[in-house]
Amino acid sequence: MKPLKHLATILLSASLLSFSVVHAEEDSTVVTIDGKSIDSETFNRYIEMRARQVNLKGPVSDEQRKLLLEEYINSELLYNAAIKAGVDKLPEVRAEIEAQTRTAIINNGLKQHLNEALTEGALMEMYKEQYGEGTIEYHIRHILVDNEVDANNILAALKRGEDFGKLAAISSIDPTSSEGGDLGWLGADQMPEAFTGVVTALKPGEYSNMPVQSQFGWHIIKLDEKRTIDPPAIEVVAKELADKLQSKVVIEYIDGLRKNAVIEIK
Repeated sequence: MKPLKHLATILLSASLLSFSVVHAEEDSTVVTIDGKSIDSETFNRYIEMRARQVNLKGPVSDEQRKLLLEEYINSELLYNAAIKAGVDKLPEVRAEIEAQTRTAIINNGLKQHLNEALTEGALMEMYKEQYGEGTIEYHIRHILVDNEVDANNILAALKRGEDFGKLAAISSIDPTSSEGGDLGWLGADQMPEAFTGVVTALKPGEYSNMPVQSQFGWHIIKLDEKRTIDPPAIEVVAKELADKLQSKVVIEYIDGLRKNAVIEIK
């Protein structure tokens, strides 16, 4: 298995860090508005917030910074005017501010937890759980009849050396009868539950020594071949796994909080 390249980038994307801002090495004043200095750190935080809101990916260009600076100046002027008018004292505004503050704290707290949990080790563990060393597939045939007596008669014919495909064509009530009962290649999780234990115990060329009952009727099952499908390269499924891992981490985190909390619904 090749090591996953750019894993950090994938995990950061999963934790909502999908844009970048070039920060100045030292804080410096970007603009002064009515005597109030706005430094580069404050302005860069504003850029990061706006980048998240519009789902901006990649570095912010100089032209975008200029446009965002004009936007920031306008927003600062509007903010100052609203404060002078006492808008921040209105009950409905206070409630909205509280709700937005709560949301910001929740989102950033969750992002911090995700940054700690979305590790290369956790991603590799999920990869192994989902794909393991590969998937075994089975090429199987079957003969389907509607009662156990007919199934046993077919078994007896097979033991006498009659051809499985010909018996399927003559006796099977399944649409695959015209193809010798061929069900194609199936993984253990793709075949009927009644088949799984029987098929996985067979060797290629063998058939079930007893009829197998399912919701469809009675089956005689034959294993033609089996093969191991190599798992996909982790680079191919890394983004998908990172998304699943993020969902798993969030669910487990909330479940843990609820488990340790005292909740009384009245």
